[in-house]
Amino acid sequence: MHTAAVLCTTDDRQAEAIAAALPWLRVLRCFDGESARDACQDQEVRLVLIADEPARIDACHLFAELSAHQPGLAGVLLSAVADTALLHGALEAGFSGVVELPVNVLQVNRVVHQALERYRLQQENTRLRTLIPLYRLGEQLAAATSEEGILERLLDAVQQQTKASRCSVMLYDQKEQCLRIASARGLYPALVRSLRLQPGDQIAGWVFQQGKPVLLNKEDQGESIFSSLLRQPEIVSSISFPLRICEQNIGVLNISQRETEERFSEADNEMLSILCSQAAVALENLRARQQLTETIRMRTLFEQYVAPEVAELLMAQSADLMELGEIKPATVLFADIRNFTRLVQQIDLWSLRAFLNEFFHFFTEEVFSHQGTVDKFMGDAVLAVFGAPVKLDHPCLAATRTAMAIKKRFTELRRQWGQRDETFLGVDLGIAVTKGTVFLGNLGSNRRLDYTVIGNEVNIAQRLAAEATACRIYITEAVRREIGGSFEVEELGEIELRGVEKKTRAFSLLEGQERHI
Repeated sequence: MHTAAVLCTTDDRQAEAIAAALPWLRVLRCFDGESARDACQDQEVRLVLIADEPARIDACHLFAELSAHQPGLAGVLLSAVADTALLHGALEAGFSGVVELPVNVLQVNRVVHQALERYRLQQENTRLRTLIPLYRLGEQLAAATSEEGILERLLDAVQQQTKASRCSVMLYDQKEQCLRIASARGLYPALVRSLRLQPGDQIAGWVFQQGKPVLLNKEDQGESIFSSLLRQPEIVSSISFPLRICEQNIGVLNISQRETEERFSEADNEMLSILCSQAAVALENLRARQQLTETIRMRTLFEQYVAPEVAELLMAQSADLMELGEIKPATVLFADIRNFTRLVQQIDLWSLRAFLNEFFHFFTEEVFSHQGTVDKFMGDAVLAVFGAPVKLDHPCLAATRTAMAIKKRFTELRRQWGQRDETFLGVDLGIAVTKGTVFLGNLGSNRRLDYTVIGNEVNIAQRLAAEATACRIYITEAVRREIGGSFEVEELGEIELRGVEKKTRAFSLLEGQERHI
């Protein structure tokens, strides 16, 4: 499409000659200043051609008026008298060049091309002056390590670009289900701390709910649908602009002017759109980084206790660490190294540490391979859980298989270390498996958490393991019922356990292959 240019002249022949000399322009003919102003407002005009006819059109005055409404407009003055005084006056008025009448095709094309090139350079400079600060702001926002830092930089940029006397960012609080001021300039601290808005309430609540900006100036506030909500008549101008991430409204940016009579305009609205978009992207990236960090932290935490695939299931719950916990049936496995106190007295600590690490390593391997959870290491003992938090079809069977594998590997471990030092041949392992209702989850504080299991079945497992000798595996009646005839067992009768009120009916798993029933 041809570039649009306004030609203001009252001479028809002159107009035809100028249009013919510039066939690559879309010339909009005007007869006076009023029609020229209307044309510039209705059309995307880059250039104004004004024939200097003092009796009818004051070219310099008209162009100055047009430029005031549309800064950067290119202008060419056409005059029959192209003397120095005229040229000086034209340049002062903002014209890019002067063409002598009658029109010379080569001259008018050269001057018009120069004027349009000057217009292009001015627009480019304006764009760069706008983009460079925004680019720098983008870098600053990307470098911020907290939401507070992003919002502080956003408000700095907003005040710099709009000269607003007051500004604030309200973010939606999911827990309280309301908008709260997260960062502000020029507001009373007490107001910042106390202000709460429901979605839809007041102007900011409406903007948050609808996702549409609202610009209000003092003289037209009475005509607004929000006139009943305007309780601060000292505000000259204001804008509320939505903050959005992935098509979801997360808050509102509010700015107002009361120190001067300056009004905000649609240009300010467009500027806020750019600034808010940059801030929203920065907030989205920061939250994504924080979520990734939290995910890695939680996965690392869980993988200390459970197999990676089990940790993945725990992560899928998306639960708060402090709130993570449940009461449910579970199977508990407790293993206790016997005669460990004597071992500590006779073996150097480095060798003792190496022995325990090997034991804990294969214990964890076997628990993980059967989809269990390692609850904790307790000096010379270990506690594991099956069936929670990850559901298993046969948790007791998984626990007894684990116990049998641990027993076999402990026997080999003791033999190997006994070849280095006979003292290790004196150690023993007691294992117990129980089943019942327990609490499994986090205990502690925000600074120190312990993902653990508590309940009577844990106490029974610990006490029952203390009764087992010669690497035997003791199980309770509930466990025996669930495993059925998968393993051969020997009934031990009712055993009185220290700290347990009722006697416990116990069984011992016998050596031999698992029966597949």
